[in-house]
Amino acid sequence: MSSTEPPSPLPNNNELAMQRTVMAEKRTELAENRTELAEQRTELAEKRTGLSIERTDLAELRTELAKERTRAAEERTLMAWIRTALSMISFGFGIDRLFTYLDRTETAAGINRLTEERVLGLSLMTLGLVTLVMAIINHWTMLKTIESKNYKYGPTWSQGLVVATVLLFLGLAAFIPLVVGGVQMAEVFTLNSRVITTLAALIIFILMLSLGAQTSPSSLVTLWQQPNLLGRSLLATLVLFPVGAAVIGYLVLSGGHSGVGRVALGLGVLAAAPGAPLLSRRASMAGGNPNVAISLQVTLALLAIVTTPLTLWVLTQLFAPIDASADYLAIAKQVLLAQVLPLGLGLALRKFSGEQAENVGQLLATIASTLFAVLLVFALGISIVVLPTIAWRGLVAIPLIVIFGLACGHVLGGPEISVRSAIATGTIARNAGMALFLLAANGAGNAIPTVIAYVVIGAVTALPYNVWAKRQTKAMDNPA
Repeated sequence: MSSTEPPSPLPNNNELAMQRTVMAEKRTELAENRTELAEQRTELAEKRTGLSIERTDLAELRTELAKERTRAAEERTLMAWIRTALSMISFGFGIDRLFTYLDRTETAAGINRLTEERVLGLSLMTLGLVTLVMAIINHWTMLKTIESKNYKYGPTWSQGLVVATVLLFLGLAAFIPLVVGGVQMAEVFTLNSRVITTLAALIIFILMLSLGAQTSPSSLVTLWQQPNLLGRSLLATLVLFPVGAAVIGYLVLSGGHSGVGRVALGLGVLAAAPGAPLLSRRASMAGGNPNVAISLQVTLALLAIVTTPLTLWVLTQLFAPIDASADYLAIAKQVLLAQVLPLGLGLALRKFSGEQAENVGQLLATIASTLFAVLLVFALGISIVVLPTIAWRGLVAIPLIVIFGLACGHVLGGPEISVRSAIATGTIARNAGMALFLLAANGAGNAIPTVIAYVVIGAVTALPYNVWAKRQTKAMDNPA
């Protein structure tokens, strides 16, 4: 028989009570430990909070100190610009007084008082005054920006680069007559000046070089990969616009006085000079596709060696008001040297140097754009006397031509609004620099005021279209 173990005796109530007491004491100890740990965590949190407050105070102090340093740097910058402006004003005043003294003592009897004694000095004084005004405005704007709560650094235009470029222009204008034989200083300030011709050619060369250096292969072939769009773009810029400009000019200018001849000549040269160097910027202002604009710009620049002289020849043969006689092979050579050659060099530079070429191209584009603006102002200053003599018919013809060009480019640009605006802008954006160069180089400087009038009136006329197209592009990109 198997024996069974007796059951273990159950603990009595006293033992259970003692065990519960022991467990309660342990729980109490654990609770006390947790309380101590919580208190320690609270103390650490308070210390961290205190350190955070101290760090915040230090950060605010560093921010204020940084603002003070920036403000002090701005003050030093302003003082530097004041010294620069004072130097230019003093130097210009000294040049003017020196030649005045020489003139009074009859030491320099052959000096032309208007163009040789005073222009360089007055130009330096004017540049000094303008620089000082720009520095004051820039300084005040920067101080307001620093004092704002949401101050963040952002890229701004370089005043120093602008002033340096203007000084470069003045230096070239004074230097070229010294190295180019047969050019007198007085000839600098004429519309047929070889100085203007040389500067225009140099500026176009740099602009085309920078365009080639900044053009990526993908942007270059944007239109080439779309033959239909390329054909319509070339139809608008190289055929319809020149024909429309010639017809409108012929109808509006017919029956006018003798001054309409130079207006017609200026419009004809503009019609034959497509592909403005700053086309991509103008297209972006109208919400245009930048790749399409760049591709169209490069394509027109490459074709200009053929299309420019050919268009001029056709227009001069068909329309009597365009009274011009020129060597068209010489014009083709001028276009080749001033536009096609630097563009090819820039494209080759971009291919072999990559991003470095693009950086150099951006710098060259900034310098050349500023030089071009100064050249336009310079030409405007020379033309100010003859601008009022432009026939009113010419002032009427320009906006009509611009509207016609916008319509052609918009209609032929296809269904996409960004492409339409790019083609429309490319149609009316003529190469004013090349037109200035061709007119001055071929003895037709009296037509330069028409080019300047087209630049100004054309920009104003196209402004409503640019605003509308940009709004349409934004609406397409961000549908409600």
